[in-house]
Amino acid sequence: MNLCMVGAVRTKEKCPRCGGKFAGEPLRCPSCLTTPRRYFVDFSWPGQGRIKLYTDQQGYPLDSWERANRLLTAIRYEIDQGKFDPEEYIKKEIQSFRFDYYVQEWLSRRQQERDRGYITKSYLTEIKGYVRRYYIPFFGKMNMRDLREGHIEDFRNWLPPHLSAKTVYNIMGILHKLLRDAYRRKDILVLPEFPKVEKGEPVTRWITEEEQLLILAQMKDPVRRAFYLFLMKQGCRPAEARAMRWENIDLKNNIVRISAGFNRNEYKPYTKERDVRYLPLHPEVKKAILALPRQLSGWVFTSQGKPLTQCMVSHYWRRAAKRAGINVNCYEGTRHSLASQAINRGISERKIGDFLGHKVLTSTRRYAKMRVEALMEVWGDVPNLSPKKK
Repeated sequence: MNLCMVGAVRTKEKCPRCGGKFAGEPLRCPSCLTTPRRYFVDFSWPGQGRIKLYTDQQGYPLDSWERANRLLTAIRYEIDQGKFDPEEYIKKEIQSFRFDYYVQEWLSRRQQERDRGYITKSYLTEIKGYVRRYYIPFFGKMNMRDLREGHIEDFRNWLPPHLSAKTVYNIMGILHKLLRDAYRRKDILVLPEFPKVEKGEPVTRWITEEEQLLILAQMKDPVRRAFYLFLMKQGCRPAEARAMRWENIDLKNNIVRISAGFNRNEYKPYTKERDVRYLPLHPEVKKAILALPRQLSGWVFTSQGKPLTQCMVSHYWRRAAKRAGINVNCYEGTRHSLASQAINRGISERKIGDFLGHKVLTSTRRYAKMRVEALMEVWGDVPNLSPKKK
């Protein structure tokens, strides 16, 4: 039985060029010929109220005239057949844009990226933790399309006060990523502005070459000693050194190729920056690794034939540093220290950045503040404080 439904495809938008209304079928600006980005289906029939739907039966936004018109046609058919249930449509629409539902769909897409190697396991774990501990408890069943600047600011102020500035910065950054993705997919029309979050400048600690030697002296195992010497002189990340294979070391031409790494204990055939770096092989490093036994597995630094684990690297360093009486972690005592030592020798930031594999100079610039010996020149000749001449 035909209930004489009255319906149309509409939009709330105006032409982005002239500000005029969209008209016609399909909707477009008569002057500029632009089309809307989002539509809704507006309909009613005798004995029922007026209904507006902004998503289709699968919960996808009506981002094209064709999609919106197909939905209107399907609804008209169901009404003609007496099978139309408005509650079913409205329920699906509300659910698809509820924050807790939407964020789970977003996590599913991140999992697909993880499966393809686009993001790391540790990054995905971090995201899931933030979703569970902070995003869902605060935003819960709020509609994604209703989120505005005030909600984001209230969320930032709601976060536990004991969290560090860097943690708050990371939490807000991933939330921003979630909303940017929703905006890019046209699931939301407005991308809320985010309040500025200061994460503070990290304290860059480093040690001298003499202090590094004191730590190395506590390591009797030749593999461990060679590994940390490699970190100190080649300046790569521990995860990259753990992934070092013999075919990556050109002993004839004294070149090291950095092209792989570990994410925790999972091997990745690419580095953190997804680059390939060629570095000169330091003579001391060459001497140390030539003394190592070659494993059939092909790894350079091993324990029982397998690459060193993340836990091993931290444990061995921490134990040796403690025995040497030096309070510094592995990253600070190797990669950070190499950069800071180079800065104090007057090496340019660009050259250091190229050596460390920094994509942008700002990553290297943090070490420029470690140029303490050069700054001592401000005092002039102070015999008790100036570096000793050899």
